[in-house]
Amino acid sequence: MGRRLLRGDPLVLRCGPYTAVVVPAAGGRVASLTWDDGVGPVPLLVEWTGSEFDGHQWPKAGAFPMLPFANRLPPDGFLFAGARHRPQPGPSGFALHGMAHRRPWQVREVSSRHAQLEQVHEAGEEGWLWPWTAQQDIVLDDRGLQVTLRLRNDGDHAMPAGLGWHPYHPAASAQAVSSLQFAAAARHALDEQGRAEAAPQAAVFEGQPGETAVFTGWTGEMRLPVAGRRVIVTRCEGATSLVLHRPVIGDYVCAEPVTALPGRLGEADPVLQPGEVRALTWTCHCETGRSPA
Repeated sequence: MGRRLLRGDPLVLRCGPYTAVVVPAAGGRVASLTWDDGVGPVPLLVEWTGSEFDGHQWPKAGAFPMLPFANRLPPDGFLFAGARHRPQPGPSGFALHGMAHRRPWQVREVSSRHAQLEQVHEAGEEGWLWPWTAQQDIVLDDRGLQVTLRLRNDGDHAMPAGLGWHPYHPAASAQAVSSLQFAAAARHALDEQGRAEAAPQAAVFEGQPGETAVFTGWTGEMRLPVAGRRVIVTRCEGATSLVLHRPVIGDYVCAEPVTALPGRLGEADPVLQPGEVRALTWTCHCETGRSPA
């Protein structure tokens, strides 16, 4: 078992038709995001109910940051600067989604529409050689939610780095998932180790149960039609790849913007030099008046 995370004190942000709940103590998680035009609330994220959970067995709800790497690393770790590095794995044997979502975040600023969170890691924690600081700026306005992740290398040597954001969007049927809309250049399957395969395929996501793939050359937008002629729209700057996942069991779909191909940390992605900062900005809002595809 890993670190136990509690709901702690939630931060409730409200503006116009939007309400967001942020829980710094639960790995900096956005626990819920809803849109309500007076007819009835529409969940844009699967709501996390707030029950205690183990850091390696998190609830499939809300949205959380993936830092200093995203997705799964092979059990034998990764090569960087001529050496092999093996971050501490979870019970499954894989290091998954970094460490930031499994530790509490500190609140630096908060208001009715804005929260700034921070997390600091020392060199060597959980088998990660490099020290780093992460920041989340979470802003809610009448256009929806904006989350900006920043990762800074606090060490004296270059650091491999991958940023990602992991939302769970409600999708109650196969038809809903298959109507998901996005544009990308190519699809890359993931092998049993979670490593993106080099050979590109047609950029198609069928939304089959258990289907997971990463799409490169992504334009940065995802649209998911939901009930009542409403559409969940997300956009991202700072990431050109999108990981899509539909579970075997569960009424949700994950649409995860990432800066590095899964399982290939330290290979082709740019490194962070000492003092350098990398950022990713994700937005989510609801549109109306369009029929599901």
